[in-house]
Amino acid sequence: MNKSRFLLPLGFFLATAVADESAPLSKEELAEKLNGVEVSDITESPLDGVYQVAVGSNVAYVTADGRYLIQGELYDLSTSENLTEVSRSKARVDMLGSVERDEMIVFSPPDGEVKHTITIFTDIDCGYCRQFHREIEQVNALGIEVHYLFYPRTGPDTESWAKADKVWCASDRNTALTRAKLGGEVPDAECEETPVDEHFELGNMVGVRGTPAVFAENGELLGGYLPPQTLAARLEELAP
Repeated sequence: MNKSRFLLPLGFFLATAVADESAPLSKEELAEKLNGVEVSDITESPLDGVYQVAVGSNVAYVTADGRYLIQGELYDLSTSENLTEVSRSKARVDMLGSVERDEMIVFSPPDGEVKHTITIFTDIDCGYCRQFHREIEQVNALGIEVHYLFYPRTGPDTESWAKADKVWCASDRNTALTRAKLGGEVPDAECEETPVDEHFELGNMVGVRGTPAVFAENGELLGGYLPPQTLAARLEELAP
């Protein structure tokens, strides 16, 4: 996956369309005019004469003549469905699915029976992240497997980022994460490299704005902290 392409804000890829063109353009022609966009990012939209442009989880719409770009939510009023969010969720599924299991910290149900899986972008120093982890055993007991990715909100070269690196370098990451979140005990561990920067970049690509950021298997952003039973009920609602 070409990660750098997904970091372009939508506002950056609209500037080169020619204002006096009115004839429909091909997807290839549109891609040439929109910075950071490839042909595969351009698809048909439910609106006649309008394409959907999706770069990562950023979604916008462009007229077929390449003159107008529309940023906003597209709803189907017959169903009240947010079609833009559906497209975002599909993109998130692909991006979150690109992370290998050994590149995250996983807390699984003790009996091995997984009913639901969630991905959480977490910050060791985040209060609600700590509250969620206090209840991790209850969450697991409900059949929910938790995939943790790091998102130190303060960014690189900060104390929170250094804590995430040290936890990752620990011989037992699960125990180290629990101790760091619940007791403030951070291991004095170092290793050659960690995936914290990749987690952080991925969080930005999928639209993380705060922590914890909880994503369901279908890519939907459930929001922040939810009590275990509330979380389980929400996941049951989303189950196919």
